[in-house]
Amino acid sequence: MTQWPVSNSRRGFEALAGLSVAGLVIASVQSFGLVWPAAAVPTLAPGFEAGLNAFSWWLTETLFAPVFAILLCFALGAWLAALDEAPSPAGPQHWGYLGWLMLIGLVHAYLVWFGDLLVPFAVMGLITAAGARLRLWTQIGLGGGLVVFTLLVLLGATALGGLFGSEMPAATALGYPPERVAEINAAYQRGFLARLPANMSFALMNQLMLIVFLGAGLSGVMLLGMAALRAGFFDLRWPAMQYGLSGAVAIGIGGPLCGWANLVALQSDFALAEMVPASAAGLIGAPLLAYGFAALLMLACQTPALERGLAVLERFGQVWLSAYLLASLVLVLVFSGVPGLSLFARVPHGGLLLIALVLDAALITGAWFWTARFRLGPAEWLWTVLVTRKRQILRRRMITSR
Repeated sequence: MTQWPVSNSRRGFEALAGLSVAGLVIASVQSFGLVWPAAAVPTLAPGFEAGLNAFSWWLTETLFAPVFAILLCFALGAWLAALDEAPSPAGPQHWGYLGWLMLIGLVHAYLVWFGDLLVPFAVMGLITAAGARLRLWTQIGLGGGLVVFTLLVLLGATALGGLFGSEMPAATALGYPPERVAEINAAYQRGFLARLPANMSFALMNQLMLIVFLGAGLSGVMLLGMAALRAGFFDLRWPAMQYGLSGAVAIGIGGPLCGWANLVALQSDFALAEMVPASAAGLIGAPLLAYGFAALLMLACQTPALERGLAVLERFGQVWLSAYLLASLVLVLVFSGVPGLSLFARVPHGGLLLIALVLDAALITGAWFWTARFRLGPAEWLWTVLVTRKRQILRRRMITSR
């Protein structure tokens, strides 16, 4: 997603891209600062017994993870559809854009952060791109069907996990007994290079899981993003009542489902055997929350009183890829890359949430000043150069009066 390929829908898309990345920073900070199972089993983190830390985990898991990953996937689907509509020679160039995005993601995943989303999104985007030319109701039906199928697969996996993990702690059932967690923590605390072998193995595992087990769902969300573009969702052509009512209903159902699911996890001490119904609620609630946030954001884009505040979010969306990669670099340095700092596994969930909020504020502020002077973010500029094989002007042309 470099600049929006067609003239319409740009404002809604950029606002959603900016919101998605800001939310992803909060959703993923646990994976930077703690061994990865700590997101699902937060008792592995220091000081979790404190009420603030438990609440911070509950809030993050309820409102941000995996809601904002779904939102970014939805935005990618809309971008693929817009790229397909772009007149020649600007588009369509799906293979070029997605191929280079996948390469950027591979470097990001194996050298920086194992939880990279760019590779699975690019792989599934290459498969799904042809769906941009399907009929609207075919996109909705096929996309919705793929999402439901993936939710059923995940629910079945959860039920099996509860069956086989009923007699052991959740962390042990996941393959992370205390001794292995301590070993990984020590490697990450030794610094950037010492953590690379563990990060690379986690990256391979993460990519296989996302592509093999969640790939159908990712394609489904992209198809729904394509349908949303065609139906005028990003053009802000829907009536305000339609955005507001559908978004409020989705959040009103999805929010309580996700909140209850994570509350049950807390109360059951994360016992796998007791979490099957709660997991089902969370799986249903997350896509509803994602749609609700997107719909209310489009409603906000229609509201003149919110125009100035949304302009900040839109500018952030213009440099979403640069922000996403920079956030990873900063968090890796904070937790594993600065000698003597090494905060990995030493910051409780409340502190992690605070770090994410401060980083978001810094990134959004930086994007505001950057986009006032430059057309593209550094990563977007490199991406465009790689795809077009042409020199790109980075600085905005200033209009001077005589």
